[in-house]
Amino acid sequence: MVGPVPASGRTGVADSDPSEIGREIITCWDEFLDVVRDPATDLSRRSRLSGWSGREVLVHLGHWDDSPVLDSLVASARTGALDDSAPPDCANDALVAAHGDATNEQVVAAVEEGRDRIAAFFDSGEAAEIGRLLSRSTVGPLPVLSLLHAGTYELAVHALDLAPCGAPRPATHLLDRGLAALIDVTGSLSARAGVEITLAGTTPDGGWQFTSGPDGWTTERHPSATVDGVGVQASVTDLLDASSGRASVPQLLLTRRLHVAQMQQWMRLAPLLEDVPGLPGGGALRTAVHGLSGVAGVAGGVGRVLGRFRR
Repeated sequence: MVGPVPASGRTGVADSDPSEIGREIITCWDEFLDVVRDPATDLSRRSRLSGWSGREVLVHLGHWDDSPVLDSLVASARTGALDDSAPPDCANDALVAAHGDATNEQVVAAVEEGRDRIAAFFDSGEAAEIGRLLSRSTVGPLPVLSLLHAGTYELAVHALDLAPCGAPRPATHLLDRGLAALIDVTGSLSARAGVEITLAGTTPDGGWQFTSGPDGWTTERHPSATVDGVGVQASVTDLLDASSGRASVPQLLLTRRLHVAQMQQWMRLAPLLEDVPGLPGGGALRTAVHGLSGVAGVAGGVGRVLGRFRR
């Protein structure tokens, strides 16, 4: 048995106080549940995800006996079993099929259970004990705190997916933390690929940036809506939708809803698409001939896998 593997160097949001990160994460779960429980939200209607109703979107976010996500994450960290996670699509489809008969109330209860288990994890003090231990994920080994925080991206994108169900717009805080998670995980992948770069994702209300280098990566707030170096500017919704494949990057650029700063520098991130297990888009990016393909490949590749990292 290998045993626990502590993360080395800087680790982005995982360097923060576990109690502070815990409060942010649980607030995001509560804000997601506010969207789900809103009287206008009809989970039987189609979501933005092709072929999935709002209820089916919620199924793979909840805690089920056959899908103990947090338990699996903690076990991986404590045992040091960091082998690559299998691609999650089949597992998610199987989970939705297995709970196809669950009522809306049961599905919401499963999401609430997932939230409560994460809250209990932070309340127990276990987060301070193992938060910087590496755990397996679909994007390779990451600290436990990084992975739990990365879940806020999934919550933010899926909250937006419920709009066709009549759901209200998610809280600004949830969308902001979703963007932070996207930036943080991209920073971790950049550091792993050996790329030294500072990259920002900004909105009219500010944004987030990472700096990667030989000693890991840092993740911090970007102080303004403008980008002085490498980065992108758009509304937080457009940034999340572009990264998750819900919106077309070329179309957003054409309509000037998305602005890319120092486009050529994005191609320096190509190695992360080649080296990350299961990350889609690597081959396309390798043959890209201009920066736009780099932006679409990096943002879309990281976002698509990050949105399913938990499996």
